[in-house]
Amino acid sequence: PREASAQEMGKRQHQGDRMYIRPSEWAAEFGGKKLTKGRKAFKRLPFDCCALSLRPFENPVATPEGIVFDLVNIVPYVRKHKKNPVNGEPLKLKQLKKLTFHKNVAGKYHCPITNKEFSEHTHIVALWTSGNVYAYEAIEELNIKQKNMHDLLTGEAFKRSDIISIQDPHNFSDTRNITSFLHRKKKNEDEEKKVLVKTVSKSGKSTDKKKSGSKKSVPMSRYTSGLCSGSFTSTAMTPVTANQVRPMTKDEIREERYKEMRGKNSTKPAYVQISTSKGNLNVMLYVSKAPRTCHNFLELCKTGYYKGVMFHRLIKKFMIQGGDPTGTGRGGRSAWGKKFKDEIDKSLSHNKRGILSMANSGKDTNGSQFFITFAAAKHLDGKHSIFGEVVGGLHVLDTLEEIETESEKDSAFRDRPKEAIRIIDTKIFQNPFDVPWVPKQIRRQQEEEKKKEEEKRIETTKRSWFSAPAPKMKAVREGVTIGKYMSLKRIKPPKDSDVESKFGALPKKRKKAWGNIGKYF
Repeated sequence: PREASAQEMGKRQHQGDRMYIRPSEWAAEFGGKKLTKGRKAFKRLPFDCCALSLRPFENPVATPEGIVFDLVNIVPYVRKHKKNPVNGEPLKLKQLKKLTFHKNVAGKYHCPITNKEFSEHTHIVALWTSGNVYAYEAIEELNIKQKNMHDLLTGEAFKRSDIISIQDPHNFSDTRNITSFLHRKKKNEDEEKKVLVKTVSKSGKSTDKKKSGSKKSVPMSRYTSGLCSGSFTSTAMTPVTANQVRPMTKDEIREERYKEMRGKNSTKPAYVQISTSKGNLNVMLYVSKAPRTCHNFLELCKTGYYKGVMFHRLIKKFMIQGGDPTGTGRGGRSAWGKKFKDEIDKSLSHNKRGILSMANSGKDTNGSQFFITFAAAKHLDGKHSIFGEVVGGLHVLDTLEEIETESEKDSAFRDRPKEAIRIIDTKIFQNPFDVPWVPKQIRRQQEEEKKKEEEKRIETTKRSWFSAPAPKMKAVREGVTIGKYMSLKRIKPPKDSDVESKFGALPKKRKKAWGNIGKYF
């Protein structure tokens, strides 16, 4: 049998291990020196782009340093500023030289001698005398080495100093670095100033608002934005490593308000007048029972959505239905443009005439259509959202119920009133949703801010024992250390006449009797 080699037996299995670490390993894993943050990345300007507009040129011109501009962009700039936009040096229009780039059949720039396409790795030069652009290898091989200092296309004589470099892949000077262009630096500074001014102005406005107590803030939801989990499962999203709570949506803010209004005795009802072609119906809306449905109805009335809308369905001893602008019973939308959920309150029932309820095509499909009952219809309880009742104009319901309807079974307009009944206008008398409302989370924040401001005010106004020193005493006796603040003038006691004038006659003093028992009394 074949003997196993030394490498297979493991004697030289570590001969490929390095006895040193690379610079990247030293910087990343062992705390070595890292690149300075102030160092800017080198962004090379493409050879076919203008150094002023940073866009592909159409009429290229160059400076003696080899900086290429578009004639349309550089001429107005030089006339106005009279300097080079890249390095800030003085520049005149007569110092610019028109360049001639050559294109191949594919429409790409190339060297007319070697027929090689120009790329970001090509050393490109131009001759100042003729303006023709070549690859440097053509000039080096056919002119410099051959000592033939004549243009390869026109035959014009030139000097070594007439060769200007348009692009050198080995040269990282500032003439081709976009980040070092003077006009770009100035533009960035101006943008930073604008941003700074905006932030300062915004901060000033925010402080003013904070002082006035009208600072606006967005309530945050209890749910996250989902960016962390989304970026974990999707390669198209930017990686996010921390969960962030997202702001509340408009629907969530409305639902929070409905939750506060629902079931509260303090919630006032709403009153609306529906003017029809047969008379006026005054309805009261149960805002405390069905706030979402009432809000939808009030918003549609406020925007004039029901103006001109007809009652398209009428069944005697049952109900009359309307609210569909199309008049077919299949149209209509809510105030928010989408269907919304049912609001079923067990304390409400279709148990009498004049109940106002929402029409739907199934569960949670409420829109703009509603109906008013002509009689009790308890079989609709739990299926339709009751949100009001007629409190005025019941005689109008009697008039509406007497109108004849289409009775053909096969007709598409069955139960449609033969006489058109339209809603002329809707008028809102009382709308609880017009009262300004702030989410609970924002109210807590405002209360905390007010509490902090009050505590701060109390701390600043509260006077401690050492904050109000006693007035400085004046020395009564000079030249004395002890008792210099004490007066030696004896205070005379008040006279009896003065006391009697203020407090009345004083009791007479008893004479002391000695030698008898009277001294004890």
